[in-house]
Amino acid sequence: MQKLQLRYPKNLEGLVGIEEQCEAVECLLGKVGRIGVWGMGGTGKTTIAKVLFAKHFPQYDSACFLQNVREESEKHGLTHIRDNLLSELLKEQVTTSNFFGSTFVERRLSSRIVFIVVDDVASSEQLEYLCAELGELGEGSTLIVTTRDKHLLDGRVEEIYEVNPWDFEKSLVLFSLAAFKKREPEKGYEDISRRAVEYAGGIALALKVLGSHFLSRSTRFCEAELNYMKRSKESLKKIQELLLVSYNGLSGREQAIFLDIASFLKDENEDSVIRILDACGFNATSGVEILKDKALISISKTNTIQMHDLLQDLALDIVRNDVRGSRLRDIEQIRDVLENDKGIPEVEGITLDLSQEVDLQLSADIFNMPKLRIFRLYVPAGKQKLANVLYNPGFLQNHKRGSAGLKYFEWNRYPSKSLPPNFCAKFLVAIRMLHSDIEELWPGTQDLVNLETIDLSECKQLVKLPDLSKALELKWVYLSGCKSLCVVHPSLLSVDTLVTLILDRCEKLKSLISEKHLRYLKELNVDDCSSLEKFAMSSDSIKRLDLSKTGVKKLYPSIGHLSKLEWLNLESLRLENLPNELSHLTSLKELRISNCGVIDEENLHVLCDGLLSLKLLHLKDCYELFELPDNISALSSLRELRLDGSSVEKLPTSIKLLEKLEILTLVNCRKLEFLPELPLFIIELNAVNCTSLVAVSTFKTFAVQMKGKEKHISFMNAMKLNESTLLQIMEDVMFTMKSAEMQNIYVNKFRLNVDNFIPNSVVVCLPGSSVPSGSGQGSFAYRTRGSSITIEPHDGSLSKCLGTIYSVVLSASPGIKGHGAKIQCRIYRKDGECKTTWYGKDISEFDSDHVFVWHGSSFDDAKVFEFFVTTDSGENNDQIKIKECGVHLMSCSNSELQSFLWEAPELEPEVKSELGVKLQLHLDLQLDLDPVHEAFMELAHDGV
Repeated sequence: MQKLQLRYPKNLEGLVGIEEQCEAVECLLGKVGRIGVWGMGGTGKTTIAKVLFAKHFPQYDSACFLQNVREESEKHGLTHIRDNLLSELLKEQVTTSNFFGSTFVERRLSSRIVFIVVDDVASSEQLEYLCAELGELGEGSTLIVTTRDKHLLDGRVEEIYEVNPWDFEKSLVLFSLAAFKKREPEKGYEDISRRAVEYAGGIALALKVLGSHFLSRSTRFCEAELNYMKRSKESLKKIQELLLVSYNGLSGREQAIFLDIASFLKDENEDSVIRILDACGFNATSGVEILKDKALISISKTNTIQMHDLLQDLALDIVRNDVRGSRLRDIEQIRDVLENDKGIPEVEGITLDLSQEVDLQLSADIFNMPKLRIFRLYVPAGKQKLANVLYNPGFLQNHKRGSAGLKYFEWNRYPSKSLPPNFCAKFLVAIRMLHSDIEELWPGTQDLVNLETIDLSECKQLVKLPDLSKALELKWVYLSGCKSLCVVHPSLLSVDTLVTLILDRCEKLKSLISEKHLRYLKELNVDDCSSLEKFAMSSDSIKRLDLSKTGVKKLYPSIGHLSKLEWLNLESLRLENLPNELSHLTSLKELRISNCGVIDEENLHVLCDGLLSLKLLHLKDCYELFELPDNISALSSLRELRLDGSSVEKLPTSIKLLEKLEILTLVNCRKLEFLPELPLFIIELNAVNCTSLVAVSTFKTFAVQMKGKEKHISFMNAMKLNESTLLQIMEDVMFTMKSAEMQNIYVNKFRLNVDNFIPNSVVVCLPGSSVPSGSGQGSFAYRTRGSSITIEPHDGSLSKCLGTIYSVVLSASPGIKGHGAKIQCRIYRKDGECKTTWYGKDISEFDSDHVFVWHGSSFDDAKVFEFFVTTDSGENNDQIKIKECGVHLMSCSNSELQSFLWEAPELEPEVKSELGVKLQLHLDLQLDLDPVHEAFMELAHDGV
């Protein structure tokens, strides 16, 4: 009976979205014998194990599923669980105490193929105790361990599979099954369902609990409950109980780190967080690592600490119920402290989001709170300050020395000209005072042995920096937009630990000279320091250097010694020279020298010989650049080349050898007359306002290797393009669109190579006053004046075509700006069903009639096509007129199909053969088939 229950477990019914994860773990089953399944609570680890156990256990001599080891060990003890495990595997009653120290059990199990699942293991001790008698399992045996703690799997399993939160689509299905007993929301519940799914954040259990809670409830009830949960940061009881298990398994130190991150430091840089918490006495390096292993936090690609919203809600609920009131986030609690002087001795941290519409009157001196470690009055990035913060006169005047314990201090729009005279920064790790009124931080020199970060960005009244000679750990300094700053204190440029120095838009800064070699400096930015003329810095580690829009006129040969430099911006400099030593920067990946009068073909030739790692090159508005050197092809890694506004008259034929080039922009290259053959992988060709351009080479090469590409080609306002060139472009583009749709079909219809596939698309803009007509390959069979067209194909061509190409002619309207306008087509079937397709780019300003062309998949039984120009908000833009419209049904010849199959190197020969048969049947073609194709044809016609 137990096996039957596991073979057909009732609690798996109705579960969706977990198939892919089960398949991923199942793939591991065939490769290794010991597998760990790890993730935060509620993500479906146990369910994955149950599905695989139910499917595979009959194939083994013995099998056992130990469920809820954490809970069962607390109730009955580990010995009881191990007795059950061995009894089930040996198929007889076993008491391990009778065999303690012997090899009896190990010898008997070694001759059997067993399948064991140990579910929800909380500690390495549990795992070792339960598996101690197993020894080396017999060949072909399987052990699966599910846990919230990754560390206990290290060295005990061969592969670890991480179970991540579910994506939105799968989450919506699971929620809907629980709430509405079907796979999609009920009508009228769409918005509340979306919000509920977003709130659950991909946690399977939370989705089921929320859905069950909303079952048969009114939208009013659901709305009120969800608003309450989001506002109060209080989850449903079952969800909180599940997540609380992980919290209760932490030590006191780990719990404190978890609560501090949730309350104050979520989304902050991991290294900075560790330093701040270390300064608080938490030994945070190991603590943060433990929280990661237990799936309570994660680290983003940008090295910031992330925490699931439901886990943060749990933490904030714990903080809210702490009778000491040591961590304050709620406005009412903060008011009690900062307005009414309540609970000051116990407060360790305060944080308030100033983008909220709240009123706060500050009377208490926050610097006199003896236990205060963390203080944040902040505005999140991308938001504006909406809070109304008022200050009682002299509220900082009675400051004593209570700030000595501060580790992290952030005060957006701090109201005074400096910090209090007795402000103690000895233990401070980071200070952030963006948009403040300060003129200086503090007078004199302070002992700053822990200080790592200073951020005074947009402090427009800041005149000077303090002496930082004792800031022995200072790494990151941000002074963007400090418009009154005239000089940087010499001590800053002598700090040996400095990693990042950002000084952009310090308009009065005239000199930046360091006499010391800064061996750790990696990033320096003085962009738009328009008065800066004297510049000299030295570092072996620098990777990013931005000198754009400064007064620097001369570059010295020593710039070639920056061997690790990867990113260099010299835009809009009034340079007198361009040293050849720039070509020695062999690590350089991005170079911007736009609007620079010293760039010509000769010195560009020198650069191309040396910058072999370059991926991006901007040469915009270089008026002395008339030609690119032939050796441009040496830049074999180049992906982006922008020549907008330059004086380039022609491109070298060698440009086609840049095999990785994807973006080529030539906007306002008004002297350019001819485009040669371009590289195969171009996805953006922007030749807007190339008013001298007469002819181009073939674009058919763009059709090669289309998989997952979005190509944008624009010749807007290139009015000298002759008729034969425009026809050739149209033919080449339509051929490329065929290739794009062919690949879309074999992915979408036949599900081949579907992983992370982005549908191919091609959009084109050309000068012209009519949709191409005639009998050639670049013409449209269906076209008419106006914005709507009806077609009546009688040969079944709609169901057999590759896809549909759409075209409109827009007439310029005097004085109308096209920026932000969009083109859409609404397609109506005979039964009234409608779908919409869009031209994939916003329309920019154009001077005369232009043809816009794009494509999409076929829509069976489509009849009416209506075209519109809309605004960003989706409203019709009647000021841009549609002069003509057209539709072309893409067909495919035998030779084109065979060519497509030949040019699909990512497909195995057998797959190509099968695909060829499927496409032939889909497109109603007769192919010249080789014997392998013939075999597939016979199978296809036999219905196999």
